[in-house]
Amino acid sequence: MKTSCLTLLAVAILAIALPARAHHGVATVSVAGPEGPGAALETTSALPLPQGTLFAMVKSEYVPFRQYGFAEPENKSFSSFSMLGVGYGVTPWLSVYAFQPFTVKSQDTVGRNSGIGDPTLLLALGFKYDRGLRLVPEKESLDDLMDWHFSAWASSTIPVGSTTSRDSRGDYFEPEMQTGFGTPSPAVGFAVLKQVTERLTWLADASHQRFFAHDYPATRYRFGAETRVGTAVVYQIVGSGALRADVAAELSGLDLRRDRERNEEGAMEPLRSSGGSILYAGAGVRISRGPLSLAFGARRAALKDLNEAAGQQGSEGLENVRATATLSWSKAL
Repeated sequence: MKTSCLTLLAVAILAIALPARAHHGVATVSVAGPEGPGAALETTSALPLPQGTLFAMVKSEYVPFRQYGFAEPENKSFSSFSMLGVGYGVTPWLSVYAFQPFTVKSQDTVGRNSGIGDPTLLLALGFKYDRGLRLVPEKESLDDLMDWHFSAWASSTIPVGSTTSRDSRGDYFEPEMQTGFGTPSPAVGFAVLKQVTERLTWLADASHQRFFAHDYPATRYRFGAETRVGTAVVYQIVGSGALRADVAAELSGLDLRRDRERNEEGAMEPLRSSGGSILYAGAGVRISRGPLSLAFGARRAALKDLNEAAGQQGSEGLENVRATATLSWSKAL
């Protein structure tokens, strides 16, 4: 049983939720093993990394936007996000992560902006309920993994990405087309996981991220805070030896507060055609063999209530689709 549990934990799978907005976003973590609870593609898992285990992963997301006549000739055409992530299990209940994004944003007649974004550092604590709430122990049997698991995490971006890039005309890109925020952006989150049956797992998470005002070359700007609530079910369809395949169905709610910009009087004024609420629906598949995992998924806005939606071309809720691919690897050191 000891060998089985160590093997289960050592080959955990890491996946992250990439930025769900052209300028907003928070990295979250999903973990699972080939013998244990399944991992969703976007919803955070409550399982911590096993102690002494190193993770590495890369994930890419392609987001083409719907085109509208009112935005001609400067429709935002697409955004592409790639992210490198590493994680390490410091203790059985404490995990640390670092994520480095690379972003490409394209806008018709304006040009394309690409470069590194703001890296994120994340610290996660893992808990379980077993005759009371307790920290995740060093060893868990397969039966123990059927218990309720919880995690609480905190993160912050580091202002590294550019906020002064210029477009093809020599003008500065607007703030949402830049690759950096200019200031740290802290976030907190909570996740819960329950393995319902040997093959079926339920997950849910919630998070909140804040942004601060930054002096871009042409304006002082503050992105609106974002709150996310997600849930997923994951079902194992194949489980033979080192090979495993899971399918996942997810719902993700996103609430965006209005962006703010300095007006002529110097005050930070809420902007029209910014913010709103979106419910995304998505599905995907994850295939794992040994320490490697490959996942594909897609999601789209099922419901939305955007503020002055007619002016929000190129923002959340108005994508054609959000398509993702993830490759991850893990090793017990």
